[in-house]
Amino acid sequence: MSALVCVLSLALLGAAPLELSPEGRMLFAAAPERLDARVGEWVTYEMNGGPQPGFLRLAVVAEQKDARGRDAVWVELEFGQHLELKAPLAQFLMLVARDTGLRAEGVSRLLVTQGFEKPQEVDTNALPFFLGPPGKAPPRPALPNPSAWLPAGEGSTLRRGPPTPLMTHAGTVMAEPLEVRYRQLVLQRYWVSRELPILHLAKLELPPIRYSLEVRDHGLDARPRMVPPSPGDRKITLEPASNLPPHFQLQPQSGTASGTEENRP
Repeated sequence: MSALVCVLSLALLGAAPLELSPEGRMLFAAAPERLDARVGEWVTYEMNGGPQPGFLRLAVVAEQKDARGRDAVWVELEFGQHLELKAPLAQFLMLVARDTGLRAEGVSRLLVTQGFEKPQEVDTNALPFFLGPPGKAPPRPALPNPSAWLPAGEGSTLRRGPPTPLMTHAGTVMAEPLEVRYRQLVLQRYWVSRELPILHLAKLELPPIRYSLEVRDHGLDARPRMVPPSPGDRKITLEPASNLPPHFQLQPQSGTASGTEENRP
């Protein structure tokens, strides 16, 4: 399993980011803070302009309590090049606490697979590598009133427009446009609609890299597609550096006072 695929794919869950804060953290302003999606809801998006154009599907397939006793739902995430994702390139199954929404601190279990590989669960200790370090997310700033501007970091602003009809591949929906700028450069445009399930995201544009994501279809009849591994199957873990082959380990420097010690950053 490629960890890079997991990281990049899960990062796409922030497809509705507000802005990079001065600390470089994405504030997912368009994604709901609470995941109120019903079991069975699903939505597909068409992606264009990235390194791998194709389709993305989100579905809520079950609900249960997580290990901390929180109300949670199982969310499937699939990527592929076919509209119906009959042969997805990658699949993810996440147990997400409803109170946190789709954020790292809310994901307590993660199962992954790519291509024809057998699904594997990520060990709890390895989750921070895939999802980011644990901890409570910083509070998100309130959205401005329609047609108002809000500072979103040094030199950056966020503009929110009034709800207007938006034509999408899935039909016309009422959506609020939001635009993030750094000075005069438009970084992101996205449209949020309560008519769409799970993320309520209708469309996303990243003009600097000519990338777009637009809703293609949605419904209420989702069924689990990913077969979970057996309880005794090996989980994905992060091995200590000392377990790596010698040619992958950092070598001691020569000719310095620290020549008998491992290289340090």
